[in-house]
Amino acid sequence: MKALLINSAWLFSQKKLSKQFHHLLDDCKKVQEAKLTEYLKKNADTEFGKKYDFKNIKSYQEYVKAVPIIEDYSDIEPYIENMKEGKENVLFPGKPSFFETTSGSGSSPKFIPYNNDLKNEFKAAVAVWMWDLYRLDPKIFSGKAYWSLSPAMKELDKTSGGIAVGTADDSDYFDPFTALLLKEIFAVPSELHKITDSHSFYVKTWQHLLHNSNLTFISVWSPQFLIRLIDFLIENLVEILSLSNCGLSRETMIKKAVFDKNLNLEMLFPSLRLISCWTAGQSKIWLKKLYDISGNIPVQGKGLLSTEGVLSISIGLDKHLLAYTSHFYEFKNEKGEVYRADKILHGETYEVIITTGGGLYRYNTHDLVKCSGFHKSVPCLEFLGRSGNVSDLVGEKIAESSLAEIFEQALKIFPNIEALYLYPEQHQSKANYLLIIESPLAVETEQIVSFVETELFNNPYYKQAIDSGQLGRISTFKVEKNFTRKLTQHYQSVKKIKDGDLKLPLLFPPNFLAPILK
Repeated sequence: MKALLINSAWLFSQKKLSKQFHHLLDDCKKVQEAKLTEYLKKNADTEFGKKYDFKNIKSYQEYVKAVPIIEDYSDIEPYIENMKEGKENVLFPGKPSFFETTSGSGSSPKFIPYNNDLKNEFKAAVAVWMWDLYRLDPKIFSGKAYWSLSPAMKELDKTSGGIAVGTADDSDYFDPFTALLLKEIFAVPSELHKITDSHSFYVKTWQHLLHNSNLTFISVWSPQFLIRLIDFLIENLVEILSLSNCGLSRETMIKKAVFDKNLNLEMLFPSLRLISCWTAGQSKIWLKKLYDISGNIPVQGKGLLSTEGVLSISIGLDKHLLAYTSHFYEFKNEKGEVYRADKILHGETYEVIITTGGGLYRYNTHDLVKCSGFHKSVPCLEFLGRSGNVSDLVGEKIAESSLAEIFEQALKIFPNIEALYLYPEQHQSKANYLLIIESPLAVETEQIVSFVETELFNNPYYKQAIDSGQLGRISTFKVEKNFTRKLTQHYQSVKKIKDGDLKLPLLFPPNFLAPILK
């Protein structure tokens, strides 16, 4: 009953923002123009605003003419460095509340500044999502919720200017009232976020989860994280049950399910109503495993949200609308032509460019989306992947976004496959690709390679590279179960990415996997 009352109070606090979003669905262009005008006016006296003369920009066309697209984080890094040192009024008025990091090139993270404006823009999107979930199934909000937490990569840090890097817990992303309510309905306390030891983190997570049999909602980013969570329970069952105090009958049920190899989330949490996680892009290859562990619980594809900003909002189980009341958006097509949200075309593919209250101006996210239609005047977006991950040894141009589609089909055709990865090899005479096949069982290696190569031949650049002899045919490397675990640890170590934020690539650069393929 307490969880229901707190959920109701939280939902009520989100109602106004959701109502505004739905009320303005016919006015996407007008709302976007107002957002841009607001940014230009509010930030005119900042260092960035003065450099690009925000005070004298009166239209979108003038904004495009005055401000270049930021194609790479290094273009704004000097501004960020000044903010880290404590300088005020650089990209937005005042100083950042904190910085959040996200993976950059090599092992160097990108520092993204957060202020109250950016937090409110995230809140506007979350409010729409929450109210839609309530309309979808009110019982989602009748019990406790698990929102993804990850073990900390390191202790919280500060910049040279004394500004926090990262947050003490996830409630820092919300206003104080919302944060207070969320702490009451979270099945797992946000303090666990501070634990740096991965084993201890997962043990304590399961202690809290198993104590909350009334769990009704799970929200994680990567489906791989949820799969890892279940695997950890199975691998450490005795230790977890000895500490969980979840009741004898429940313990017996869990042990039997593990012994029978049919443990799933529906069985563990009989009140569970919905699982929300990424289901698009490279996450597609984990969906088969996800459905195996979800039982009959519905899975909602999460909207496109990154450290830099929010791009789309989940509506229903499989529709994603542009978060048009949060930021100002532009879309760049394959020809390099840039359009506002109201001008993009159904069926076309674009990179998303954002301007936010957090001081990012015409920042190319390099998230690749397809316009799958419109809801009134607002575009519906399908996430395809990251535009930047393209392998091009000899002009073959293999994009990870296309590879995800091929691997998704391969996993359906060959059910014994656990995972697939593609890795370029360069030799003195010729380059080729290595198809890494993870499976604990015997698999039809030749048929799998034939299927993948046939699909890749639909890419004319790849076919030309093979036909010209510049690129050799695909070779294979079969690995046993748990290769993905080892690969994940290596990738996270290099990129400094937490478990819950992980988007494991399917396509790797040359030499990246050398340490684990020995």
